[in-house]
Amino acid sequence: MRIISLTITFVILAFNLIQAQYETVLLNYEKSYFGENQPLPAEKYFIINGTIRPDVHYVEIKLFSAKGKEKRKPLAQNFWKRDFNNSAPVFNLPVNYKLKEGKDYDILLNFFRTITEKERAKLTRGIYGTLDAYVDQSFNLNAAKKLKLLQNNRQVINDMNEIVNRGMSLYRSRTLATFPGFSDMVKLKLEQIEGVKLKKADKISEDSGSTEYSGTREKLIQELKYILHKEASPYLNSEIYVLLDDKYIDNYPTEQIRNAYYLAPHFGYGGVAFNTKAEEFSYDSEMYVGLSVPLAKRSKNKFLSNTSVSFGAFLSNFRDEDDNKISGPLFKIPTYVSLGYRPFGFFRIQAGVAFLEDASTAGTVSGFENKVEVRPFVGISAELNVWFNLSNNK
Repeated sequence: MRIISLTITFVILAFNLIQAQYETVLLNYEKSYFGENQPLPAEKYFIINGTIRPDVHYVEIKLFSAKGKEKRKPLAQNFWKRDFNNSAPVFNLPVNYKLKEGKDYDILLNFFRTITEKERAKLTRGIYGTLDAYVDQSFNLNAAKKLKLLQNNRQVINDMNEIVNRGMSLYRSRTLATFPGFSDMVKLKLEQIEGVKLKKADKISEDSGSTEYSGTREKLIQELKYILHKEASPYLNSEIYVLLDDKYIDNYPTEQIRNAYYLAPHFGYGGVAFNTKAEEFSYDSEMYVGLSVPLAKRSKNKFLSNTSVSFGAFLSNFRDEDDNKISGPLFKIPTYVSLGYRPFGFFRIQAGVAFLEDASTAGTVSGFENKVEVRPFVGISAELNVWFNLSNNK
């Protein structure tokens, strides 16, 4: 029961720790900086808070390296959208990307409001009209009196997909739906049009060597346009937001993490083996707390930054297989030294050695080297996102 209760406690504490992994920064919209012109957090996730107009329902952030947003794709992006019952004039936008320390970043914040039906109708007419014009210009008549695409099918479909996506560049869907592209029905229709040879009955004029055809041609083109409109319609008729305002913050710095030695507190649950022989194996387990020293900074080496040397102490004494009380040589409690690795988030696994001594002699100096026992130790722990910096470097 003790192990179960301690495990539950550990899980609850770990869950609460996850919630504390985000640092909050406040956007000063008017002055284009965060907090009191403070640098953004480095090597950690953070949340941007800010005030917005009541009609803003969607906020989007894009992070760029400091080279100009027109020249590259964002390093990361995320969004906040207003809940249906939320009318508060604030937004809380998580940034799930760890910025490198001492670097500058460009930040783009886009603010969207709900589109009106009049605006939706204008948007739909614009996209449909551009698609129709593209289709009209995509065919010519070859010597065999067949309609022929000026480009291959794949390029034509890619171009029409781009027409829709570019037309929607200032809009966002509440459902986060993106236009999936035109289907194989469009491809089949293009192939059908190219395979039809027009008849003389379709000929309507002949002027200076150029021939125009109606009838079959017009019917096929209209069928293609109908399919295009029908496939784009669900996307255009969804709940859509339109760009209302944006804020571009150029070359904003991140905090400088001091260079040298720093410690991270952790707590966990682990076991110590008293006898490692298979037939006589015995152990006990307890909660422990300690400090970790990473082997490298995250900006230098991700693997080594997640690997650390740790030291600490157990919160209670152990009991061996004979129910003897086992303490430690320092402060009359068991202590440990270990090597740990953090595979993800706050979670940490570690292995090392524990320094033990019989409780009856713990704390005495005489015979110290003969009384202390070193035993294997393994454990799991949660590492807090709090650092004690021991360096004087700025």
